[in-house]
Amino acid sequence: MTTRKRKRRQPKILAVVNRKGGVAKTTTAINLAHGLSRRLLLRVSPDDVEKIEEKDRLVEFQGTTMYVRGHVLLVDLDPQGHCARGLGLDVGTADIGELLMGRQTLAEAVVSADRSNEGYPRPNLWLLPSSDNLEVAKQALLQKSLEDGGQYNIAAALLRRLAHAVERFAYIILDCPPNLDVFTQAIYHFAEAAIVPVKPDYFSMVGITQHVANIRESQMKGIDIAIHTIVPTMMVPRQNLDQQMLDSLLEVYGQAVAEPIPRSQMVAEAPAYHLTIFEYDPKGENPATVAYQKLVDRVYHG
Repeated sequence: MTTRKRKRRQPKILAVVNRKGGVAKTTTAINLAHGLSRRLLLRVSPDDVEKIEEKDRLVEFQGTTMYVRGHVLLVDLDPQGHCARGLGLDVGTADIGELLMGRQTLAEAVVSADRSNEGYPRPNLWLLPSSDNLEVAKQALLQKSLEDGGQYNIAAALLRRLAHAVERFAYIILDCPPNLDVFTQAIYHFAEAAIVPVKPDYFSMVGITQHVANIRESQMKGIDIAIHTIVPTMMVPRQNLDQQMLDSLLEVYGQAVAEPIPRSQMVAEAPAYHLTIFEYDPKGENPATVAYQKLVDRVYHG
């Protein structure tokens, strides 16, 4: 398999991954994508509006004129399709499975996450939604590979279908399912770096060890993906076990470990109202909101 060689730079395509379920992967992917989209909005003073030639990049955001410096695409790779539900979106027939099978173009499969008409502007956040159809598409691609004696390159097919997305979007965030298979290896070819959420409990620690080992094994095979950040989630600092697990993460992974996301009722409630943590806590006062913002800044600044 021919591997893409990239110059090492600030990663723009990030896979949110962990073999263990229930570690807040989707919550982290949604909030990271939305936070980065907010980072790409630049406030424009009234005096400077007329000086800007690219008028199509100007949007109204909560009563202020903003300049859109780039767009963010959230890709849902879990057949459960929770990203659309969490963002409160009706995606219609748009579906990543249809895109991978060549039955939809990228423009047909991607939907805007903007909800300005409901008071929640997301002018530069987009979603490539998923459904049970993704499993059908995945099995079809695997079958095609088997019929071709392994010559059909699933990773290349994924790259081909998402090529225009790489050109158009400043960031692409991949919300990955916990199961590892050939399709996940294709994702590793596409992504530049991995964000790994982990709960501070024993089984999650075992899961992250296995997952990091898988990523490093992929690196040994020439797949150009790096471990960007390990994100402790649902942390209760005053619990001894949580602190011990955090200390173990720091001992093993050092600076790759981000500031923990504390357990918060707001984080749990926000998806039920189809909002991100930044919308549910607009003042940014909750410790979990602060921690997610620091994760966004960490990725934004490389």
